[in-house]
Amino acid sequence: EFQDTNSLQMRLLRALVPAPYNVCVVGDDDQSIYGWRGAEITNITEFENFFPNPHVVKLEENYRSTTPILHTANSLIKNNVGRRPKSLWSRNHGSDLVRLIANEDDKEEADMIAKEVETAHFANKQPLEDFAVLFRTNDQSRVLEQAFRQRKIAYRVVGARSFFDRREVKDIVSYLSVLHNPHDDMALLRILNTPTRGIGSATAELARERSMEKHHSIWVALCDEEFLRQIPEKGRNAIRLFTTLIVKYSGPASTPGTNLVDMTQALILETGYMEHLKKAAKEPEDFAGWENGINELYKSMTNHAERDRASGLAGFLDEVSLNDEREEKDDIEKKKGVCLITMHASKGLEFPVVFLPGMEQGILPHKRSFDEGRVDEERRLFYVG
Repeated sequence: EFQDTNSLQMRLLRALVPAPYNVCVVGDDDQSIYGWRGAEITNITEFENFFPNPHVVKLEENYRSTTPILHTANSLIKNNVGRRPKSLWSRNHGSDLVRLIANEDDKEEADMIAKEVETAHFANKQPLEDFAVLFRTNDQSRVLEQAFRQRKIAYRVVGARSFFDRREVKDIVSYLSVLHNPHDDMALLRILNTPTRGIGSATAELARERSMEKHHSIWVALCDEEFLRQIPEKGRNAIRLFTTLIVKYSGPASTPGTNLVDMTQALILETGYMEHLKKAAKEPEDFAGWENGINELYKSMTNHAERDRASGLAGFLDEVSLNDEREEKDDIEKKKGVCLITMHASKGLEFPVVFLPGMEQGILPHKRSFDEGRVDEERRLFYVG
């Protein structure tokens, strides 16, 4: 992977290897996709400038991909300037061509992908692990995840955080879970003091102990006057304000036809959650990212209501909590299901069926690549995919 080395590593290598330059490197300049973290493609494209007259061996036979895939990749990458000329080929002619499918928008695209996987898996018994969806930016994952959740298709997210694992999404979904079912202890403990409202961890621990002792939920403990008398006045008032808030919103939450987005916006406003995020942000872009996450969550709610208004909050929560026991976050081997993976993290992996959504100006190639003069690297990223 010599194409992934940086200028410091090249200086080190040159210091270690004086003339007569006894050095051998292996790499592929067409797969240099880490420029954003310091990889220096000239280490391989201009290798002769560092170590004169090397013997170059081209390894052009490819054992992984079929002829149509290599043909498409070759015809794409040859548009990059300054690369080392090579043309990959394979003895495996393959039966499937590369398909290019135009969709109306990202929602229709995600839906089409989920539908294809569903058919192949349930009708043709193809394992879910055979499928990968490679995306360029983390923002693309929400609409894909929602399409898979809607069809109850197991998936794992690699190289990015699952949209539903994001802090702000978990907070708001926890609020909604408590409105739907106040006896959900996990969700309740997450939001009890988020944003901070004067219910410290010691008070929360007392409520938890009480609930275990009396064999009921933490919510029941918080509503129990006998328990509240043991809590100092300040904490007691804070708990009462919290339970009043939950009761106030539980009504609309369980009423058929309630507009979930309007209700959630009102709840967020009343709790001061956005101010809480502003305070927590170290950089302005932290807050912008969280705000974007909440707006994407609103989109998920709207999307759900358009499809299935009758199921209301319960239906929405059912969809977003699918497959949430994701313990081994990073172990790709142990996790089951369709692989949703960033293109950068997919390098070196292989799957029988791969989807590349978002092939459009602004996503891939990424809009920043035009300002920064990195369109060649975007083309290499597509080539890797």
